[in-house]
Amino acid sequence: MHPGYTSVPDGDGPFPGVVVVHDAYGMTAELRRVCDHLAAQGYLVHAPSMYQRGRCLRQTFRSLVADEGPAYDRLEAERAALAARPDCTGRVGIMGFCLGGRFALVAAGRGRFDAAAVQYGLLPEGKQEPEELDRMLSAPCPVVASYGARDKVVAVAEVDKLRTGLERSGVPVDLKVYPEATHSFLAQYTGPLGMLMRVQGMSHDPEASADAWERTFAFFEEHLGEASRPASD
Repeated sequence: MHPGYTSVPDGDGPFPGVVVVHDAYGMTAELRRVCDHLAAQGYLVHAPSMYQRGRCLRQTFRSLVADEGPAYDRLEAERAALAARPDCTGRVGIMGFCLGGRFALVAAGRGRFDAAAVQYGLLPEGKQEPEELDRMLSAPCPVVASYGARDKVVAVAEVDKLRTGLERSGVPVDLKVYPEATHSFLAQYTGPLGMLMRVQGMSHDPEASADAWERTFAFFEEHLGEASRPASD
């Protein structure tokens, strides 16, 4: 596996795997919290550092713009590494936030994962016409996606095009737009990053976040297989 953060559930497994792709802020305490939250529900999780060294930072953004390149090779390597672990069932999903959501959507659209959770994934305007979407979703897996209607980064009109493209592909889709949510509404950043988020008009939405997580876990359970959760006290 590439350097990053791994979170393993309690118990012997085997567990379904999830590759988590960070947002534009990279490897943060918030990302580790997300990974631990997934592991607590019985998923074997690894979040690779997409910004490892300056070269990888440049490669990551070139891959983001082109929807292909070394970043996707890294994600495929992470999927294969998780699937090969003895404590993994062999089924692996991908989950991404913002920038990572775009990577998750594109990787999932090419048959590289068994399910994808796209959280306010970037959808550059001008690339969401039917032929572009069909190219991106050439071999899609089931997708659960969550966006905010008050998102100033991703336009609702672009999300509607994504919904149409996913439905046209014929795979199971659960896409929901939360009326009062902003971009990054699942994130619970504190300190300087939290202040920056608020200045940019982004805020955590507890109600929308809880619903998005509930939908995501239900979707993953259906399409990755039932996770083995630790017994309650």
